[in-house]
Order: sequence, then structure tokens, then C-alpha cells
Amino acid sequence: MNNPLIIPILGYLKEQSSSCSLIDLVNLCDQEFLTLVGSELDFQVVIFQKNFFVMNALYQIQRDIQSEGFLLTIFPLEICIVPNLEGNKKSLATRDNDLARYYLDWSNLSNITVEEVDELFSSFWQRYQAKDKVEAALTTLDLDQDVDWFVIRQAYQKKIAINHPDKGGCAEDFIEIRKAYEILRFRYH
Repeated sequence: MNNPLIIPILGYLKEQSSSCSLIDLVNLCDQEFLTLVGSELDFQVVIFQKNFFVMNALYQIQRDIQSEGFLLTIFPLEICIVPNLEGNKKSLATRDNDLARYYLDWSNLSNITVEEVDELFSSFWQRYQAKDKVEAALTTLDLDQDVDWFVIRQAYQKKIAINHPDKGGCAEDFIEIRKAYEILRFRYH
């Protein structure tokens, strides 16, 4: 299905001299939503559907403009089209591929329940709040900023083995290490 928001969003992105945010694009498409999103739906589902239409359009644009020598970066607060100066197709990160797969599947728009939307929003806010605590969590596990999940997990297991109360460690330190691990799990896993 072709998304009717592609044309206004693409036009807006091409006019921008800097990046825009997801909320900018949702506001841009406010009139179009009147015909796309049901008014009798739960408020949370309406928000989800508006977001879905915009993200679907962005991922369709991203896929299509790669062959034209451009890249589209998609982050909630930074969405912009940039020339692909290297001339190659930049591979998307796993996160981007997973999100693209989700948002390009139209069944995810229509087959969602209020409970599933609540769960998605809850998961988003947990990850968002955890983002602010990542640096402190990395410090707790004695890690640098540029690490992957495997390294985080190894550092956690090593620290837990040393600081576990059953092994003579301090319970408070153990709890802090576990908290750091959970924060990093939301961010990296």
C-alpha cells in the first residue's frame, strides 16, 4: 500500500536546511490524519496510528531514495535527508532494519489492540528513561561508552561473581550492579 503521507513528508524534508523531529512531521500531517485515523478509536491507539503512518512513510522514503544517491536518517529528534557522498548504499543498523520491517508491515497498523499499544508505550518510556542513566551504568560496570552487548554481559557477570552477598560481597553494591545491568539491557539489547 502506498502511504499518502509520503508526498507531503518528502516535500517537507527536501525543503529543510536542518533536521526535523518526528513531532514536526506528525504536526505537518495533521489534516491528512482526519481521513486516515478513525476518530472513534482510543486516544492511545490514535497516537499509535499517527506515529505508524509517519514512520511507514519515512521508511518507504528511506528505502526508495537510496538508489537516488541520498540517505534518510530516522531518529525521533533528528530526521533528515543527506547526500550519499560515498556513492554506496549505507547499511542500516539492526535497530533500523527491525524498525523498518515493523513499520513497513501494514498489518501492524490494523491488528493492534489498546493493550498492545499501552505495552509499546510503556516499553518506549522505560527505554527513554534508561537512556539518561546509561553513562552512570557503564561506569558502575567499569566500561567505556563504545561497547557492545557481549562485553556488557561479561562485565556484569564478572562484577556479580565478585560482589554477590553469598560470596561475601556487599548487598548494596550487588543491587547497584544489577540496576546498571538492567539499564544497559534496555539500551543495548
